[in-house]
Amino acid sequence: MLKLVLDPGHGGIDAGAVGNGIKEKDLNLELCRRIAGKLEGYDVEVTLTRTADADVDVYRRCELANSLKADYFCSVHANSGGGTGFESYVYTHAGEITESLRGVVHEKVAAYFKSAGFPDRGKKRANFVVLRETGMPAVLLENLFLDSPRDAVRLKDSSFLDGLAAAVAGGLVAALGIPVKEQAPPPLPWDPAAEIARLKADGLINSDHRPEDPVMWGELATVLNRIISFRRP
Repeated sequence: MLKLVLDPGHGGIDAGAVGNGIKEKDLNLELCRRIAGKLEGYDVEVTLTRTADADVDVYRRCELANSLKADYFCSVHANSGGGTGFESYVYTHAGEITESLRGVVHEKVAAYFKSAGFPDRGKKRANFVVLRETGMPAVLLENLFLDSPRDAVRLKDSSFLDGLAAAVAGGLVAALGIPVKEQAPPPLPWDPAAEIARLKADGLINSDHRPEDPVMWGELATVLNRIISFRRP
């Protein structure tokens, strides 16, 4: 099973960016929870680097992902500094595989933001710790700008945030080829063992049988003939 680590940036005393009534640490955690929820129907093991408002050192986040031998690391953030729109990052010296996976995730998320009128600020590279110290392909997403009133209004909208979570999850599924979970077969509308016991009690069979035992044509013919004889006046 594939292992995915979602990293809600910041937390605890580290609020991250703050603007228009939003703390980045809270937004990141809520978004990661929603992404994980969208992936529940897929055959992937999802781990969050933090599940509460806690200050988790960035190196500890990398250590967690490395100890799990995760297949992919996705760090979730929001931006600030007088801009608008979406951008993504991989490590400065990221290889071809990391870049290829990032491209798929980026395009899915950027398409969602574009549909809402927000620009794609591009695919970028940086020497961020969570991109450098993780031993697997990693991406960092910067989802809009908290100091932009227009961006912040959408990030406060639960339905918009849910759509964003679906876009990120969809990008991860497409990039990693995550399969849908196999559904367990529905329960039988009858109890096979009880049905066999009933046949024996009614005298239609003489021996005990397991539900998975094969049936010979001679045995089947005997049972059918007994049923026919019971029905004759």
